[in-house]
Amino acid sequence: MNILKEKQNEPVQVLSIEICEADYAEKVLNALKKQRRTAQVPGFRVGNAPMALIKKMYEKSLIADAVNDLMYEALNNHVHENKLDILGEPLPIDDRTIVDFEHPEKFVFTFEIAVKPEFTVDYAKVPSFTRYEVAAAEEEIDNYIEDLRKRHGKYCAPEVISDEDFVTVEYGENNNGNFYANSLNDEGKKLFIGKKMGETVSVDVNTIFENDTKLAEFLKIPAETLDKSQPNVVEMKVRYIGHLEPAEMNDEFFQKISSEDHPIANEAELRKDGAAKIEAEYAQHVGQKFMNDAIEGLVANTDISLPADFMKKFILSAQKDMTAEKLEEEYPKYEKSFKWELIENQIVRDNNIKIDEEAVKNYIRNFFISNYFSQFKVEEIADRLDALVADTMKNKESLKQIYDQLFDQEIGNVLRNNLKTTVKRITFAEFAQELYGIKPQTEEKPKAKRSCKKTAAKEESAEETPAESEEKPKKKAAPKKKSTPKAE
Repeated sequence: MNILKEKQNEPVQVLSIEICEADYAEKVLNALKKQRRTAQVPGFRVGNAPMALIKKMYEKSLIADAVNDLMYEALNNHVHENKLDILGEPLPIDDRTIVDFEHPEKFVFTFEIAVKPEFTVDYAKVPSFTRYEVAAAEEEIDNYIEDLRKRHGKYCAPEVISDEDFVTVEYGENNNGNFYANSLNDEGKKLFIGKKMGETVSVDVNTIFENDTKLAEFLKIPAETLDKSQPNVVEMKVRYIGHLEPAEMNDEFFQKISSEDHPIANEAELRKDGAAKIEAEYAQHVGQKFMNDAIEGLVANTDISLPADFMKKFILSAQKDMTAEKLEEEYPKYEKSFKWELIENQIVRDNNIKIDEEAVKNYIRNFFISNYFSQFKVEEIADRLDALVADTMKNKESLKQIYDQLFDQEIGNVLRNNLKTTVKRITFAEFAQELYGIKPQTEEKPKAKRSCKKTAAKEESAEETPAESEEKPKKKAAPKKKSTPKAE
């Protein structure tokens, strides 16, 4: 076997691998003998077919396998022995490749190999930019506390309907429906607010809800099947009135929402805790904005020279649906992506960033504690946590996402510590408006509380009551990395 090296000191090198018959003959002969022992050939017992017939049937495919193995072994050895840090993958040069199984005396495989350019990540060259910190707005904290009070509140059955009550009605022939009074429009509220249990209201169902979605939910039909072309006048009899009384902010309430390692004793501590949780939910948005700006700055101010012709050939070979014309238009985006991948890998090496298995397990454990078991003592649920961690570790897709997310966090920490930034602390509404032009939506102020006079026994007679639990916001996973960068 001969290996011919060309353009060794250039960014794109050329490597030719010549494989002669002597290189693969013994391997093919052994494979033929093995094949003969098990081949089932009509007219011959297993293992007794003539070798000439076995060669005619299997030799070409066995030569192809042997030559292919030798070629990849030589290519990999060349890369490792010469300590080449390559871009993409070696690309075959078709017009310099000789493969002819009718004349198998010599095979020649020729490749282009692009070596990664040397460069230095110089954070000082990146101009200063704005790093946002999102502060929880007072209204958001108020809403957080109100939701928490409702979660720990009590249901009761008041005498009359008010704006936030849950109502069950009967109408038509054995039909029943449910709605919240605050899902009604002004006309609907005028008809129902103040009505008592057992009273009857004559209504056109099509005209009393604030939108078609609420109407469809009441009628229990898909919204797309609604037909409002004709009035739908019915007599509705109030069967049940349900009211959620938010928990009082007293010692009992604070004890319920506290945990051993995270006690909350008063409203001030609760507001502080709420602000921290709200800001943690926004951290992903501001973190992504910081990373986007940091990547832009580093790519634009780091001198990296990529072999454009080779990179275009690599992209075309990796993405079968890509055309040369489309690639010419989109190549700048690919180039930026390739450069950031090189910079990111250099940051990992420079800072010895490593994510071990224990760090992943701790991340999974803390995720379940903070999202599902915040009110429990950790030692009491240790076995349950261990089982959840073990199950998650078996999921390869989730595991990769967690590794990527932890790597991203470490890289983000390096960038925050090294890049020049000016911190700007704003609310999320201001952040969304400043960056994306999204105007904040106005929310109605919470209504004043009212007392419930009906007994708990009355409450139990309801046919349906709204669920007391609320789904927690789901954390987003970090985006998956790809071996071949995609255009943005």
